[in-house]
Amino acid sequence: MDRNLNIELTHHYVNVGEVRLHYVTGGQGPAMVFLHGWPQTWYMWRDVLPGMMQHYRVVALDMRGLGDSSRPNSGYDTKTVAQDVWHLMHDVLGEESFYVVAHDWGGPVAYALAAQHRDAVRAMAVLDAPVIGDGSALNGIPRWHFGFHGEPDLPESLVAGREDVYLRHMYRKGGARPDAISEEAQREYVRAYSQPGAMRAGFNYYRAMPQDARDHQAFVRQGGKLQMPILVYGGGAPNVGRGYFAMDSWQRMCDDVTGGIAPDCGHWIAEERPAWVVEKLTEFFGRLDSEASARRAKKANPPLNPTRQEGTAMFYEKIDTALIDVEALPWVPFTPYSDQILLKIMKVDPISGQWITLLKVPPNSELPLHHHAGTVMVSTLKGSWRYLEHDWVATPGSFVYETAGSRHTPVSVGDEEVITLNIVQGDWNLLSPEGAVLAIENWKSMMDRYLSYCRTNNIEPIDISSFSV
Repeated sequence: MDRNLNIELTHHYVNVGEVRLHYVTGGQGPAMVFLHGWPQTWYMWRDVLPGMMQHYRVVALDMRGLGDSSRPNSGYDTKTVAQDVWHLMHDVLGEESFYVVAHDWGGPVAYALAAQHRDAVRAMAVLDAPVIGDGSALNGIPRWHFGFHGEPDLPESLVAGREDVYLRHMYRKGGARPDAISEEAQREYVRAYSQPGAMRAGFNYYRAMPQDARDHQAFVRQGGKLQMPILVYGGGAPNVGRGYFAMDSWQRMCDDVTGGIAPDCGHWIAEERPAWVVEKLTEFFGRLDSEASARRAKKANPPLNPTRQEGTAMFYEKIDTALIDVEALPWVPFTPYSDQILLKIMKVDPISGQWITLLKVPPNSELPLHHHAGTVMVSTLKGSWRYLEHDWVATPGSFVYETAGSRHTPVSVGDEEVITLNIVQGDWNLLSPEGAVLAIENWKSMMDRYLSYCRTNNIEPIDISSFSV
């Protein structure tokens, strides 16, 4: 089947003041910038970006001095690095507002960015990183390398020519398991940090921590705590992840912080459980997008009489049983995954996130591996099918109940096409064989697919989101 998804990232370089930034970008929609940690580069987001770029314009950069960006002699405090990000997003890419996703050193940079541009940063998600200068112990676990990296010149002298040994030690020790970061990724990071001046640039972030603490405390004195929604997760593995200390740190400096612990993760959360990260980011930012859309709709269409008068019908009193003329609905290709797999999109519910479809699959076909956050119920109307991961075969009259959080690979069995009735709750995430989220399907993507097909084929659409069609 056709597995070509919209996951192409393009590489760019741009001069921003004294630094030349390398960044990748892709997708369409609200802008979302990703900030990496040490000793990583933009590449740490490689398995997260494909899932997010189905609904967002993603931008992942190598921060000042790191990866394939240039290495100025100074400017490694978070206040300055944050301005690099601002100039890229605002001045170069033309984004007036955007979301931020950050890990490790990207977290303090994200804080400085949001504190200096409070109206532009719409919301943030932060993985296993505290805010420097929050007034508490920096984190719940002693980090020996903070002091080592802060020493002038010493760490550069000791690791010169041994970058591979030193960095691989960090990767092995920082995860919930020693192979948390793949060999391929470790080679890429070692390549980046073995370039002239790269290790010194990374150490300079640590040397600027006293200045960062003063700057961050000044931001609070001058502008108060940050007000935008912020999602924070600390790694849950003992002695490597920050656990609840990460969220506690942000709550000291910000007013609207939610989150918790990332289970089965150490420090490298985005590389240890990328599918879980995409799920959490999609839930968080998707909810904010929906709330913003509702506010815009309410502002554009204010109620004529906001106070209910005697005799005025409430919404639940105005809806009625809906009879859906299924024959009148078109079979819509399940693009971009396949032109041969077809859908009849019968109902979408923006409130509960439920979507109901008929699915028609040709003989001897395989759908992508997928994971779903909510429950899925499947009634087989025609043909036979199964999951590669199970031995049973569903036939006409069979009813399959898929529990929330499960993953599987559907295949048709035999020489007859398969037609199923599917009731899906929430997001349906398509995965690569390695478990990376490649795309996310939900009620909104189904509605968009239906409307796009109707426009292309000059079909008058019906409102499949209505409760009384």
